[in-house]
Amino acid sequence: MFVVSRVVGVGNPLQVLNNILVKTDQGRIKLSSTNLEIGVNTWIGAKIEEEGSLTVPAKLINEYINNLPTDNVTLTTQETVLNLESENYNTNIKGLSADDFPIIPQVSDEPFAKIDSSEFKDALSETIWAAANNETQPEISGIYFNFEEDKLRIAATDRYRLAERVAVLKEPVKMMREVIIPSRTINELYKILGTGVGDVEIFFSESQVLFKFEETELISRLIDGQYPPYKEIIPKAFSTNITTNRSEFIHALKAAALFASDSYNVNIRAIPGEGMRVAASSVAAGENTTLIKSEVHGSENNAIFNYRYILDCLNNLKEEKIVLKLINDASPAMIEVEGRNNYLYIVMPIKI
Repeated sequence: MFVVSRVVGVGNPLQVLNNILVKTDQGRIKLSSTNLEIGVNTWIGAKIEEEGSLTVPAKLINEYINNLPTDNVTLTTQETVLNLESENYNTNIKGLSADDFPIIPQVSDEPFAKIDSSEFKDALSETIWAAANNETQPEISGIYFNFEEDKLRIAATDRYRLAERVAVLKEPVKMMREVIIPSRTINELYKILGTGVGDVEIFFSESQVLFKFEETELISRLIDGQYPPYKEIIPKAFSTNITTNRSEFIHALKAAALFASDSYNVNIRAIPGEGMRVAASSVAAGENTTLIKSEVHGSENNAIFNYRYILDCLNNLKEEKIVLKLINDASPAMIEVEGRNNYLYIVMPIKI
């Protein structure tokens, strides 16, 4: 119930969009919801005595089911009322006819690609937060998927930063394909994609994508447009490489953030033979400097960054050794994971 209720809005003028469709389907119960951009179907086991269907308010039934002391519930319908019986509980919920519920589009029967759910979720966690929030630029408000051979390249950018992760598919795709998927779709997918659910199958139609795993399907429209040619901004060479501890870097940034509340700006200085200094100051709060023992290769370097952009990256990585690469105080910097070549994060410095 939680899975399908996530995409349902609140107070939608079209009342049926606030509801979940509950219907019998080949010996099981099928639950469906949609906001007209994203649709979710999930199936649960049941003993079906009579076929039926009805839509009921998503928020009400989700919270009610979560409150029941037992997993066994008997459902019956009478016109537009759903009756639920469980132990000492007996409840009637007023709903709407299933005939009013929008049709969720069907997508092709043959999966285009298949990926391990853990691999997929890790790739999403390292990228999707970098997409733009402003939907006036629909292309970069979405997540870029590029399927080629046995690789899925996932990228997200808001033009100030870029995250890219390459994931391995279970088998090579038959043809290359590039699509842009709305960020909300991928964020909802990430939240309902549990660990250890096996494989995720990905289906396409001309304008829709479907993700299928276990007994759940998530369907969404695709964004029509051309994703920016972001590879052109990825630097080929750097002046300074800093290998450092991710957790120590996070603590230093959080300490500096207390003194950068007005601007979000922190100064990062690489000093060969000494390490990396993270500093911030403000007229109101004072100043802070933290020295992190790090391996610095190349020249001494210095740049100012929005600390939130760096924390977004570091907080979504698992490994403790990361590499920060600098050119100068006006060129893109890069964060990579030491010993892993399937991830990169580009962030622009702030010009003062």
